[in-house]
Amino acid sequence: MRLDDICLVNSDVTASDDFYRLELGFERRMRNVRFVDFVFTTGPRIAMWMRPSITETVGSVYPTSPGLPFRVTVGDGGGVDRVAIDPDGFATVLTPGVPRVTALELAVSDVGRTAAFLSTLGFAPAPGHGADAFDGGGLPIVLTPLADVPRDDRAAPDGWTRNGGHVMLAIELDTGDAVDRAYAELVARGLQLSGEPAVYEWGARSTYAVDPDGFIWEIYAWVEEPR
Repeated sequence: MRLDDICLVNSDVTASDDFYRLELGFERRMRNVRFVDFVFTTGPRIAMWMRPSITETVGSVYPTSPGLPFRVTVGDGGGVDRVAIDPDGFATVLTPGVPRVTALELAVSDVGRTAAFLSTLGFAPAPGHGADAFDGGGLPIVLTPLADVPRDDRAAPDGWTRNGGHVMLAIELDTGDAVDRAYAELVARGLQLSGEPAVYEWGARSTYAVDPDGFIWEIYAWVEEPR
């Protein structure tokens, strides 16, 4: 299984576009009224999606509690480590190196429970990244006990997003039929999803799941021209 998009649920696409494109120098791939994403040399994209749109799309399984902390690390070709905070309070750790997402850490209340969820979803362990890491297609997805994440660190930002916002982690498949097959397989494994896959107005066929800690997972394929 491969993670293709790390999508921040935001309040203003224009403000996010300006911040990531102009201040951080990320390369924009796609932009519309509800969504913007940025592409790197390899690996997952980083995206922002308007909260009202994603809430409506995910439907009744959309989390009602604030999102738990998470941390995204990106190589940006610069010479120093730093933490950038976007207009919605989402943090990104920027490190010297090839421009790409290099790590994703999720703070979870029960590591074993979330590990079981990711295994059911189809992710395999990530060798060399610890017992609580999964392979997102070359990107380690690391599960960190929530109790091990400091409650706040305003004096010296450590890169953990603690704004209560939500993040959606997306798996892109090749065809709509592949999405339908994945949906059927996951339902057979006992996973609760948002409903049968549907084609949405922006051109993707998608279905959604929410893990025990409120992280949103999307399985989708472009079946029409993206818009």
